Amino acid sequence: MIRLALAPMQDVTDLAFMRTLLRIGSLPDLFITAYFRSTRTTCAMAEANLRCIQENETGVPILAQLAGSEAAALCRDAEALLQLPVAGINLNAGCPSPLVNRHGAGAGLLREPEHFLEIMQALRGVVPAGLFSVKCRLGWAEADEFTDLLPLLAAGGADEVMVHARTRRQLYGGEPQRDYVTRAVQSLPCPVWGNGDIITMDDAAAWVREAGVAGLLIGRGAVRNPYIFRMLRGGNAPTREEMLHYYMVLTEETDRILHTKRTPAGHCNRMKKYLAFCYPDFSREDEYALRRCKDIDDMRRIFERHAAR
Repeated sequence: MIRLALAPMQDVTDLAFMRTLLRIGSLPDLFITAYFRSTRTTCAMAEANLRCIQENETGVPILAQLAGSEAAALCRDAEALLQLPVAGINLNAGCPSPLVNRHGAGAGLLREPEHFLEIMQALRGVVPAGLFSVKCRLGWAEADEFTDLLPLLAAGGADEVMVHARTRRQLYGGEPQRDYVTRAVQSLPCPVWGNGDIITMDDAAAWVREAGVAGLLIGRGAVRNPYIFRMLRGGNAPTREEMLHYYMVLTEETDRILHTKRTPAGHCNRMKKYLAFCYPDFSREDEYALRRCKDIDDMRRIFERHAAR
Protein backbone atom coordinates (compact mmCIF):
# COMPACT_ATOMS: atom_id res chain seq x y z
CA MET A 1 0.00 0.00 0.00
CA ILE A 2 1.26 3.47 -0.85
CA ARG A 3 2.56 5.51 2.08
CA LEU A 4 1.04 8.85 2.99
CA ALA A 5 2.65 11.87 4.64
CA LEU A 6 1.46 15.28 5.72
CA ALA A 7 3.65 17.71 3.78
CA PRO A 8 5.17 20.46 5.95
CA MET A 9 3.64 23.92 5.66
CA GLN A 10 5.08 26.72 7.78
CA ASP A 11 2.61 27.84 10.50
CA VAL A 12 -0.10 25.50 9.19
CA THR A 13 0.77 21.80 9.63
CA ASP A 14 1.55 22.30 13.31
CA LEU A 15 0.78 20.42 16.51
CA ALA A 16 -2.82 21.66 16.54
CA PHE A 17 -3.37 20.26 13.07
CA MET A 18 -1.67 16.96 13.96
CA ARG A 19 -3.92 16.59 16.99
CA THR A 20 -6.94 17.44 14.88
CA LEU A 21 -6.14 14.62 12.45
CA LEU A 22 -5.96 12.24 15.41
CA ARG A 23 -9.33 13.36 16.77
CA ILE A 24 -11.15 13.09 13.44
CA GLY A 25 -9.63 9.68 12.71
CA SER A 26 -7.71 10.50 9.53
CA LEU A 27 -3.98 10.09 10.10
CA PRO A 28 -1.13 9.78 7.58
CA ASP A 29 1.76 7.35 7.98
CA LEU A 30 4.28 10.12 8.54
CA PHE A 31 4.56 13.71 9.73
CA ILE A 32 7.33 16.17 8.81
CA THR A 33 7.98 19.26 10.88
CA ALA A 34 8.17 22.70 9.34
CA TYR A 35 11.84 23.51 8.84
CA PHE A 36 14.33 24.26 11.60
CA ARG A 37 16.54 27.05 10.23
CA SER A 38 20.18 26.07 10.62
CA THR A 39 23.03 28.63 10.45
CA ARG A 40 26.68 28.75 11.47
CA THR A 41 25.92 30.49 14.75
CA THR A 42 22.67 28.86 15.78
CA CYS A 43 19.78 26.57 14.98
CA ALA A 44 16.43 28.29 15.28
CA MET A 45 14.87 25.60 17.47
CA ALA A 46 11.40 27.03 16.94
CA GLU A 47 9.10 26.25 19.85
CA ALA A 48 6.23 25.30 17.55
CA ASN A 49 8.39 22.74 15.72
CA LEU A 50 9.77 21.28 18.94
CA ARG A 51 6.26 20.87 20.31
CA CYS A 52 5.34 18.85 17.22
CA ILE A 53 8.10 16.43 18.21
CA GLN A 54 7.94 16.47 21.99
CA GLU A 55 4.14 16.53 22.35
CA ASN A 56 3.25 14.24 19.45
CA GLU A 57 0.66 11.94 20.98
CA THR A 58 -0.71 10.69 17.64
CA GLY A 59 1.46 7.58 17.40
CA VAL A 60 2.56 8.68 13.93
CA PRO A 61 6.34 9.01 13.45
CA ILE A 62 7.69 12.46 12.64
CA LEU A 63 10.73 13.63 10.69
CA ALA A 64 12.63 16.76 11.73
CA GLN A 65 13.22 18.96 8.70
CA LEU A 66 16.32 21.14 8.45
CA ALA A 67 16.92 24.11 6.14
CA GLY A 68 20.39 25.57 5.75
CA SER A 69 23.34 26.05 3.44
CA GLU A 70 26.31 25.14 5.62
CA ALA A 71 27.21 21.48 5.98
CA ALA A 72 28.84 21.76 9.40
CA ALA A 73 25.88 23.59 10.90
CA LEU A 74 23.36 21.19 9.39
CA CYS A 75 25.28 18.19 10.71
CA ARG A 76 25.52 19.76 14.16
CA ASP A 77 21.78 20.36 14.28
CA ALA A 78 20.90 16.98 12.80
CA GLU A 79 22.81 15.28 15.60
CA ALA A 80 21.01 17.44 18.18
CA LEU A 81 17.57 16.69 16.72
CA LEU A 82 18.31 12.98 16.62
CA GLN A 83 18.43 13.08 20.42
CA LEU A 84 14.69 13.83 20.33
CA PRO A 85 11.93 11.31 19.50
CA VAL A 86 12.15 11.75 15.72
CA ALA A 87 11.97 9.15 12.97
CA GLY A 88 14.74 10.79 10.98
CA ILE A 89 16.15 13.96 9.42
CA ASN A 90 14.75 15.56 6.28
CA LEU A 91 16.81 18.08 4.29
CA ASN A 92 14.74 20.93 2.85
CA ALA A 93 15.84 21.69 -0.71
CA GLY A 94 12.45 22.88 -1.85
CA CYS A 95 11.28 25.93 0.11
CA PRO A 96 10.74 28.80 -2.38
CA SER A 97 10.74 31.60 0.20
CA PRO A 98 12.92 34.50 -1.03
CA LEU A 99 14.16 35.06 2.53
CA VAL A 100 15.30 31.44 2.83
CA ASN A 101 16.69 31.30 -0.71
CA ARG A 102 18.64 34.52 -0.28
CA HIS A 103 20.87 32.67 2.16
CA GLY A 104 21.28 29.69 -0.15
CA ALA A 105 18.91 27.43 1.77
CA GLY A 106 15.75 25.61 0.73
CA ALA A 107 15.41 25.59 -3.06
CA GLY A 108 18.44 27.90 -3.10
CA LEU A 109 20.57 24.76 -2.74
CA LEU A 110 19.56 23.80 -6.27
CA ARG A 111 21.40 26.79 -7.72
CA GLU A 112 24.70 25.21 -6.60
CA PRO A 113 24.36 21.49 -7.35
CA GLU A 114 27.86 20.50 -6.25
CA HIS A 115 27.40 22.27 -2.93
CA PHE A 116 24.03 20.55 -2.59
CA LEU A 117 25.81 17.21 -3.05
CA GLU A 118 28.41 18.09 -0.41
CA ILE A 119 25.67 18.85 2.09
CA MET A 120 23.80 15.63 1.37
CA GLN A 121 26.97 13.58 1.75
CA ALA A 122 27.89 15.36 4.98
CA LEU A 123 24.47 14.65 6.47
CA ARG A 124 24.66 11.06 5.26
CA GLY A 125 27.82 10.77 7.31
CA VAL A 126 26.12 11.68 10.61
CA VAL A 127 22.56 10.41 10.18
CA PRO A 128 22.12 6.66 10.78
CA ALA A 129 21.07 4.39 7.95
CA GLY A 130 17.37 4.53 7.18
CA LEU A 131 16.87 7.95 8.78
CA PHE A 132 17.96 10.45 6.10
CA SER A 133 15.64 11.89 3.46
CA VAL A 134 15.70 14.84 1.06
CA LYS A 135 12.78 16.96 -0.12
CA CYS A 136 13.51 18.93 -3.28
CA ARG A 137 12.04 20.58 -6.35
CA LEU A 138 12.79 19.85 -10.00
CA GLY A 139 15.24 22.71 -10.17
CA TRP A 140 15.64 26.43 -9.64
CA ALA A 141 14.36 27.82 -12.94
CA GLU A 142 13.75 25.01 -15.45
CA ALA A 143 12.45 21.48 -14.96
CA ASP A 144 15.20 20.10 -17.19
CA GLU A 145 17.65 20.89 -14.39
CA PHE A 146 16.29 17.78 -12.71
CA THR A 147 18.12 15.62 -15.26
CA ASP A 148 21.44 16.82 -13.83
CA LEU A 149 20.19 16.66 -10.25
CA LEU A 150 19.29 12.96 -10.46
CA PRO A 151 22.86 11.59 -10.35
CA LEU A 152 23.66 13.98 -7.49
CA LEU A 153 20.62 12.77 -5.55
CA ALA A 154 21.81 9.21 -6.10
CA ALA A 155 25.33 10.08 -4.92
CA GLY A 156 23.97 11.96 -1.91
CA GLY A 157 22.94 8.68 -0.31
CA ALA A 158 19.49 9.61 0.96
CA ASP A 159 17.31 6.75 2.12
CA GLU A 160 14.28 8.42 0.53
CA VAL A 161 13.76 11.33 -1.88
CA MET A 162 10.61 13.46 -1.88
CA VAL A 163 10.00 15.53 -5.01
CA HIS A 164 7.73 18.53 -5.36
CA ALA A 165 7.17 18.37 -9.12
CA ARG A 166 7.65 22.07 -9.78
CA THR A 167 10.65 24.38 -10.05
CA ARG A 168 11.32 27.11 -7.55
CA ARG A 169 10.38 29.68 -10.20
CA GLN A 170 6.90 28.14 -10.45
CA LEU A 171 6.32 28.54 -6.70
CA TYR A 172 2.92 26.82 -6.28
CA GLY A 173 1.50 27.63 -9.72
CA GLY A 174 1.28 25.65 -12.92
CA GLU A 175 0.77 21.94 -13.34
CA PRO A 176 3.10 19.58 -11.44
CA GLN A 177 5.32 17.76 -13.96
CA ARG A 178 4.99 14.18 -12.83
CA ASP A 179 7.00 12.77 -15.74
CA TYR A 180 10.20 14.05 -14.14
CA VAL A 181 9.32 12.24 -10.92
CA THR A 182 8.85 9.08 -12.96
CA ARG A 183 12.48 9.43 -14.03
CA ALA A 184 13.49 9.64 -10.39
CA VAL A 185 11.51 6.50 -9.57
CA GLN A 186 13.24 4.67 -12.42
CA SER A 187 16.79 5.85 -11.73
CA LEU A 188 17.27 6.43 -7.99
CA PRO A 189 18.27 3.53 -5.74
CA CYS A 190 15.81 4.55 -3.01
CA PRO A 191 12.04 5.06 -2.66
CA VAL A 192 10.70 8.25 -4.22
CA TRP A 193 7.71 10.22 -2.95
CA GLY A 194 5.58 12.61 -5.00
CA ASN A 195 4.29 16.02 -3.97
CA GLY A 196 2.22 18.68 -5.70
CA ASP A 197 -1.51 19.43 -6.05
CA ILE A 198 -2.87 16.24 -4.51
CA ILE A 199 -6.36 17.54 -3.79
CA THR A 200 -8.67 14.73 -4.89
CA MET A 201 -8.66 10.96 -5.11
CA ASP A 202 -8.14 11.26 -8.87
CA ASP A 203 -5.04 13.38 -8.28
CA ALA A 204 -3.59 10.73 -5.98
CA ALA A 205 -4.44 7.96 -8.44
CA ALA A 206 -2.72 9.85 -11.26
CA TRP A 207 0.44 10.21 -9.21
CA VAL A 208 0.56 6.49 -8.49
CA ARG A 209 -0.40 5.48 -12.04
CA GLU A 210 1.83 7.90 -13.94
CA ALA A 211 4.83 8.24 -11.65
CA GLY A 212 4.85 4.97 -9.72
CA VAL A 213 5.84 6.71 -6.50
CA ALA A 214 6.27 4.89 -3.20
CA GLY A 215 4.50 7.61 -1.24
CA LEU A 216 2.51 10.82 -1.46
CA LEU A 217 3.07 14.05 0.46
CA ILE A 218 -0.14 16.01 0.85
CA GLY A 219 -0.19 19.55 2.23
CA ARG A 220 -2.77 22.04 0.98
CA GLY A 221 -5.11 19.21 -0.02
CA ALA A 222 -5.06 17.85 3.53
CA VAL A 223 -5.81 21.23 5.09
CA ARG A 224 -8.72 21.69 2.70
CA ASN A 225 -9.98 18.15 3.31
CA PRO A 226 -8.17 16.38 6.18
CA TYR A 227 -10.26 13.26 5.57
CA ILE A 228 -8.23 12.63 2.43
CA PHE A 229 -5.98 10.23 4.35
CA ARG A 230 -9.04 8.22 5.41
CA MET A 231 -10.36 8.27 1.84
CA LEU A 232 -7.06 7.06 0.38
CA ARG A 233 -7.35 4.02 2.61
CA GLY A 234 -10.79 3.19 1.31
CA GLY A 235 -12.87 5.27 3.71
CA ASN A 236 -15.79 7.55 2.91
CA ALA A 237 -15.64 11.15 1.78
CA PRO A 238 -16.55 13.56 4.59
CA THR A 239 -20.09 14.75 5.12
CA ARG A 240 -20.88 18.42 5.74
CA GLU A 241 -21.29 17.53 9.41
CA GLU A 242 -17.82 16.00 9.49
CA MET A 243 -16.30 19.07 7.85
CA LEU A 244 -17.98 21.24 10.48
CA HIS A 245 -16.57 18.92 13.14
CA TYR A 246 -13.12 19.38 11.60
CA TYR A 247 -13.35 23.17 11.77
CA MET A 248 -14.54 23.04 15.36
CA VAL A 249 -11.87 20.59 16.50
CA LEU A 250 -9.14 22.60 14.79
CA THR A 251 -10.40 25.74 16.52
CA GLU A 252 -10.29 23.95 19.88
CA GLU A 253 -6.81 22.53 19.31
CA THR A 254 -5.45 25.87 18.18
CA ASP A 255 -6.91 27.53 21.27
CA ARG A 256 -5.40 24.78 23.43
CA ILE A 257 -1.95 25.95 22.33
CA LEU A 258 -2.50 29.68 21.89
CA HIS A 259 -4.93 30.64 24.68
CA THR A 260 -2.17 31.96 26.93
CA LYS A 261 -0.37 33.76 24.12
CA ARG A 262 -2.98 35.42 21.94
CA THR A 263 -6.10 37.50 22.27
CA PRO A 264 -9.37 36.14 20.83
CA ALA A 265 -8.73 38.26 17.74
CA GLY A 266 -5.23 36.79 17.47
CA HIS A 267 -6.66 33.27 17.73
CA CYS A 268 -9.16 34.15 15.02
CA ASN A 269 -6.39 35.45 12.76
CA ARG A 270 -4.38 32.27 13.36
CA MET A 271 -7.33 30.18 12.21
CA LYS A 272 -7.41 32.11 8.92
CA LYS A 273 -4.05 30.55 8.00
CA TYR A 274 -5.82 27.20 7.84
CA LEU A 275 -9.08 28.39 6.41
CA ALA A 276 -7.41 30.12 3.47
CA PHE A 277 -7.07 26.63 2.02
CA CYS A 278 -10.74 25.81 2.63
CA TYR A 279 -12.39 28.77 0.93
CA PRO A 280 -13.35 26.86 -2.27
CA ASP A 281 -15.94 25.07 -0.13
CA PHE A 282 -17.46 28.31 1.18
CA SER A 283 -19.99 30.67 -0.35
CA ARG A 284 -18.80 34.16 -1.26
CA GLU A 285 -20.80 35.50 1.65
CA ASP A 286 -19.16 33.15 4.15
CA GLU A 287 -15.71 33.67 2.68
CA TYR A 288 -16.14 37.45 2.97
CA ALA A 289 -17.27 37.09 6.59
CA LEU A 290 -14.38 34.73 7.46
CA ARG A 291 -11.75 37.05 6.03
CA ARG A 292 -13.01 39.91 8.18
CA CYS A 293 -13.89 37.95 11.29
CA LYS A 294 -12.23 39.10 14.53
CA ASP A 295 -14.06 36.97 17.06
CA ILE A 296 -13.73 33.19 17.36
CA ASP A 297 -17.39 32.77 18.38
CA ASP A 298 -18.46 34.64 15.25
CA MET A 299 -16.21 32.32 13.27
CA ARG A 300 -17.93 29.28 14.78
CA ARG A 301 -21.31 30.69 13.78
CA ILE A 302 -20.10 31.08 10.20
CA PHE A 303 -19.04 27.40 10.21
CA GLU A 304 -22.43 26.36 11.53
CA ARG A 305 -24.29 28.43 8.95
CA HIS A 306 -22.14 26.91 6.20
CA ALA A 307 -22.79 23.35 7.42
CA ALA A 308 -26.54 23.96 7.53
CA ARG A 309 -26.75 24.81 3.81
